[in-house]
Amino acid sequence: MKIVDDTIRYDGEHIQLVERGYIGSDGKSHTWEMVRRKVQGPIVAIAAITPDREIVLEKSFRIPLNGFVLELPAGLMDRAEESEEDAIRRELLEETGYAVDDVIPLITGPFNSGLVTDELSLYAGTNARKVREPVLEGGEEIHVITVPLRELMDIMTRHDELKVDIKTAGIMPLLRHAGLVDF
Repeated sequence: MKIVDDTIRYDGEHIQLVERGYIGSDGKSHTWEMVRRKVQGPIVAIAAITPDREIVLEKSFRIPLNGFVLELPAGLMDRAEESEEDAIRRELLEETGYAVDDVIPLITGPFNSGLVTDELSLYAGTNARKVREPVLEGGEEIHVITVPLRELMDIMTRHDELKVDIKTAGIMPLLRHAGLVDF
């Protein structure tokens, strides 16, 4: 496999649609369509855990799905001087009004790697507590909910109208591996 070239087919305010030319394992030329975000850097997300063993989640309206999605607080690292930890603390506070004591790295890696170039850095946060009201960006609709960790799997597998972000569904084994849950 060898990347030959990238041709930008659409150049929007936040994303680009890119046609990537490559030589496949068969030795022939191929084209792959993908999306590249203009803000480079990982997306950060956090599983914020309260002293009462609840996880702070968001019910966010997602325009592409025309509906609400249950997901972890997350955001872009869109400030050059910011560390990942600073970015996740900022996003958590802005979107939920919660702050955490410790921020623990869990995993970093690609998601939806057949379409986007994004990577996600997933963190856990301890002693999450509400310190203010959320301050949302224009156009966002986010409802903050807390769910007891013991009930999270049941809530995520209910199959009701609320979609669950797959990254949220995979959080429990990572929390267990980090020693933050024991069930």
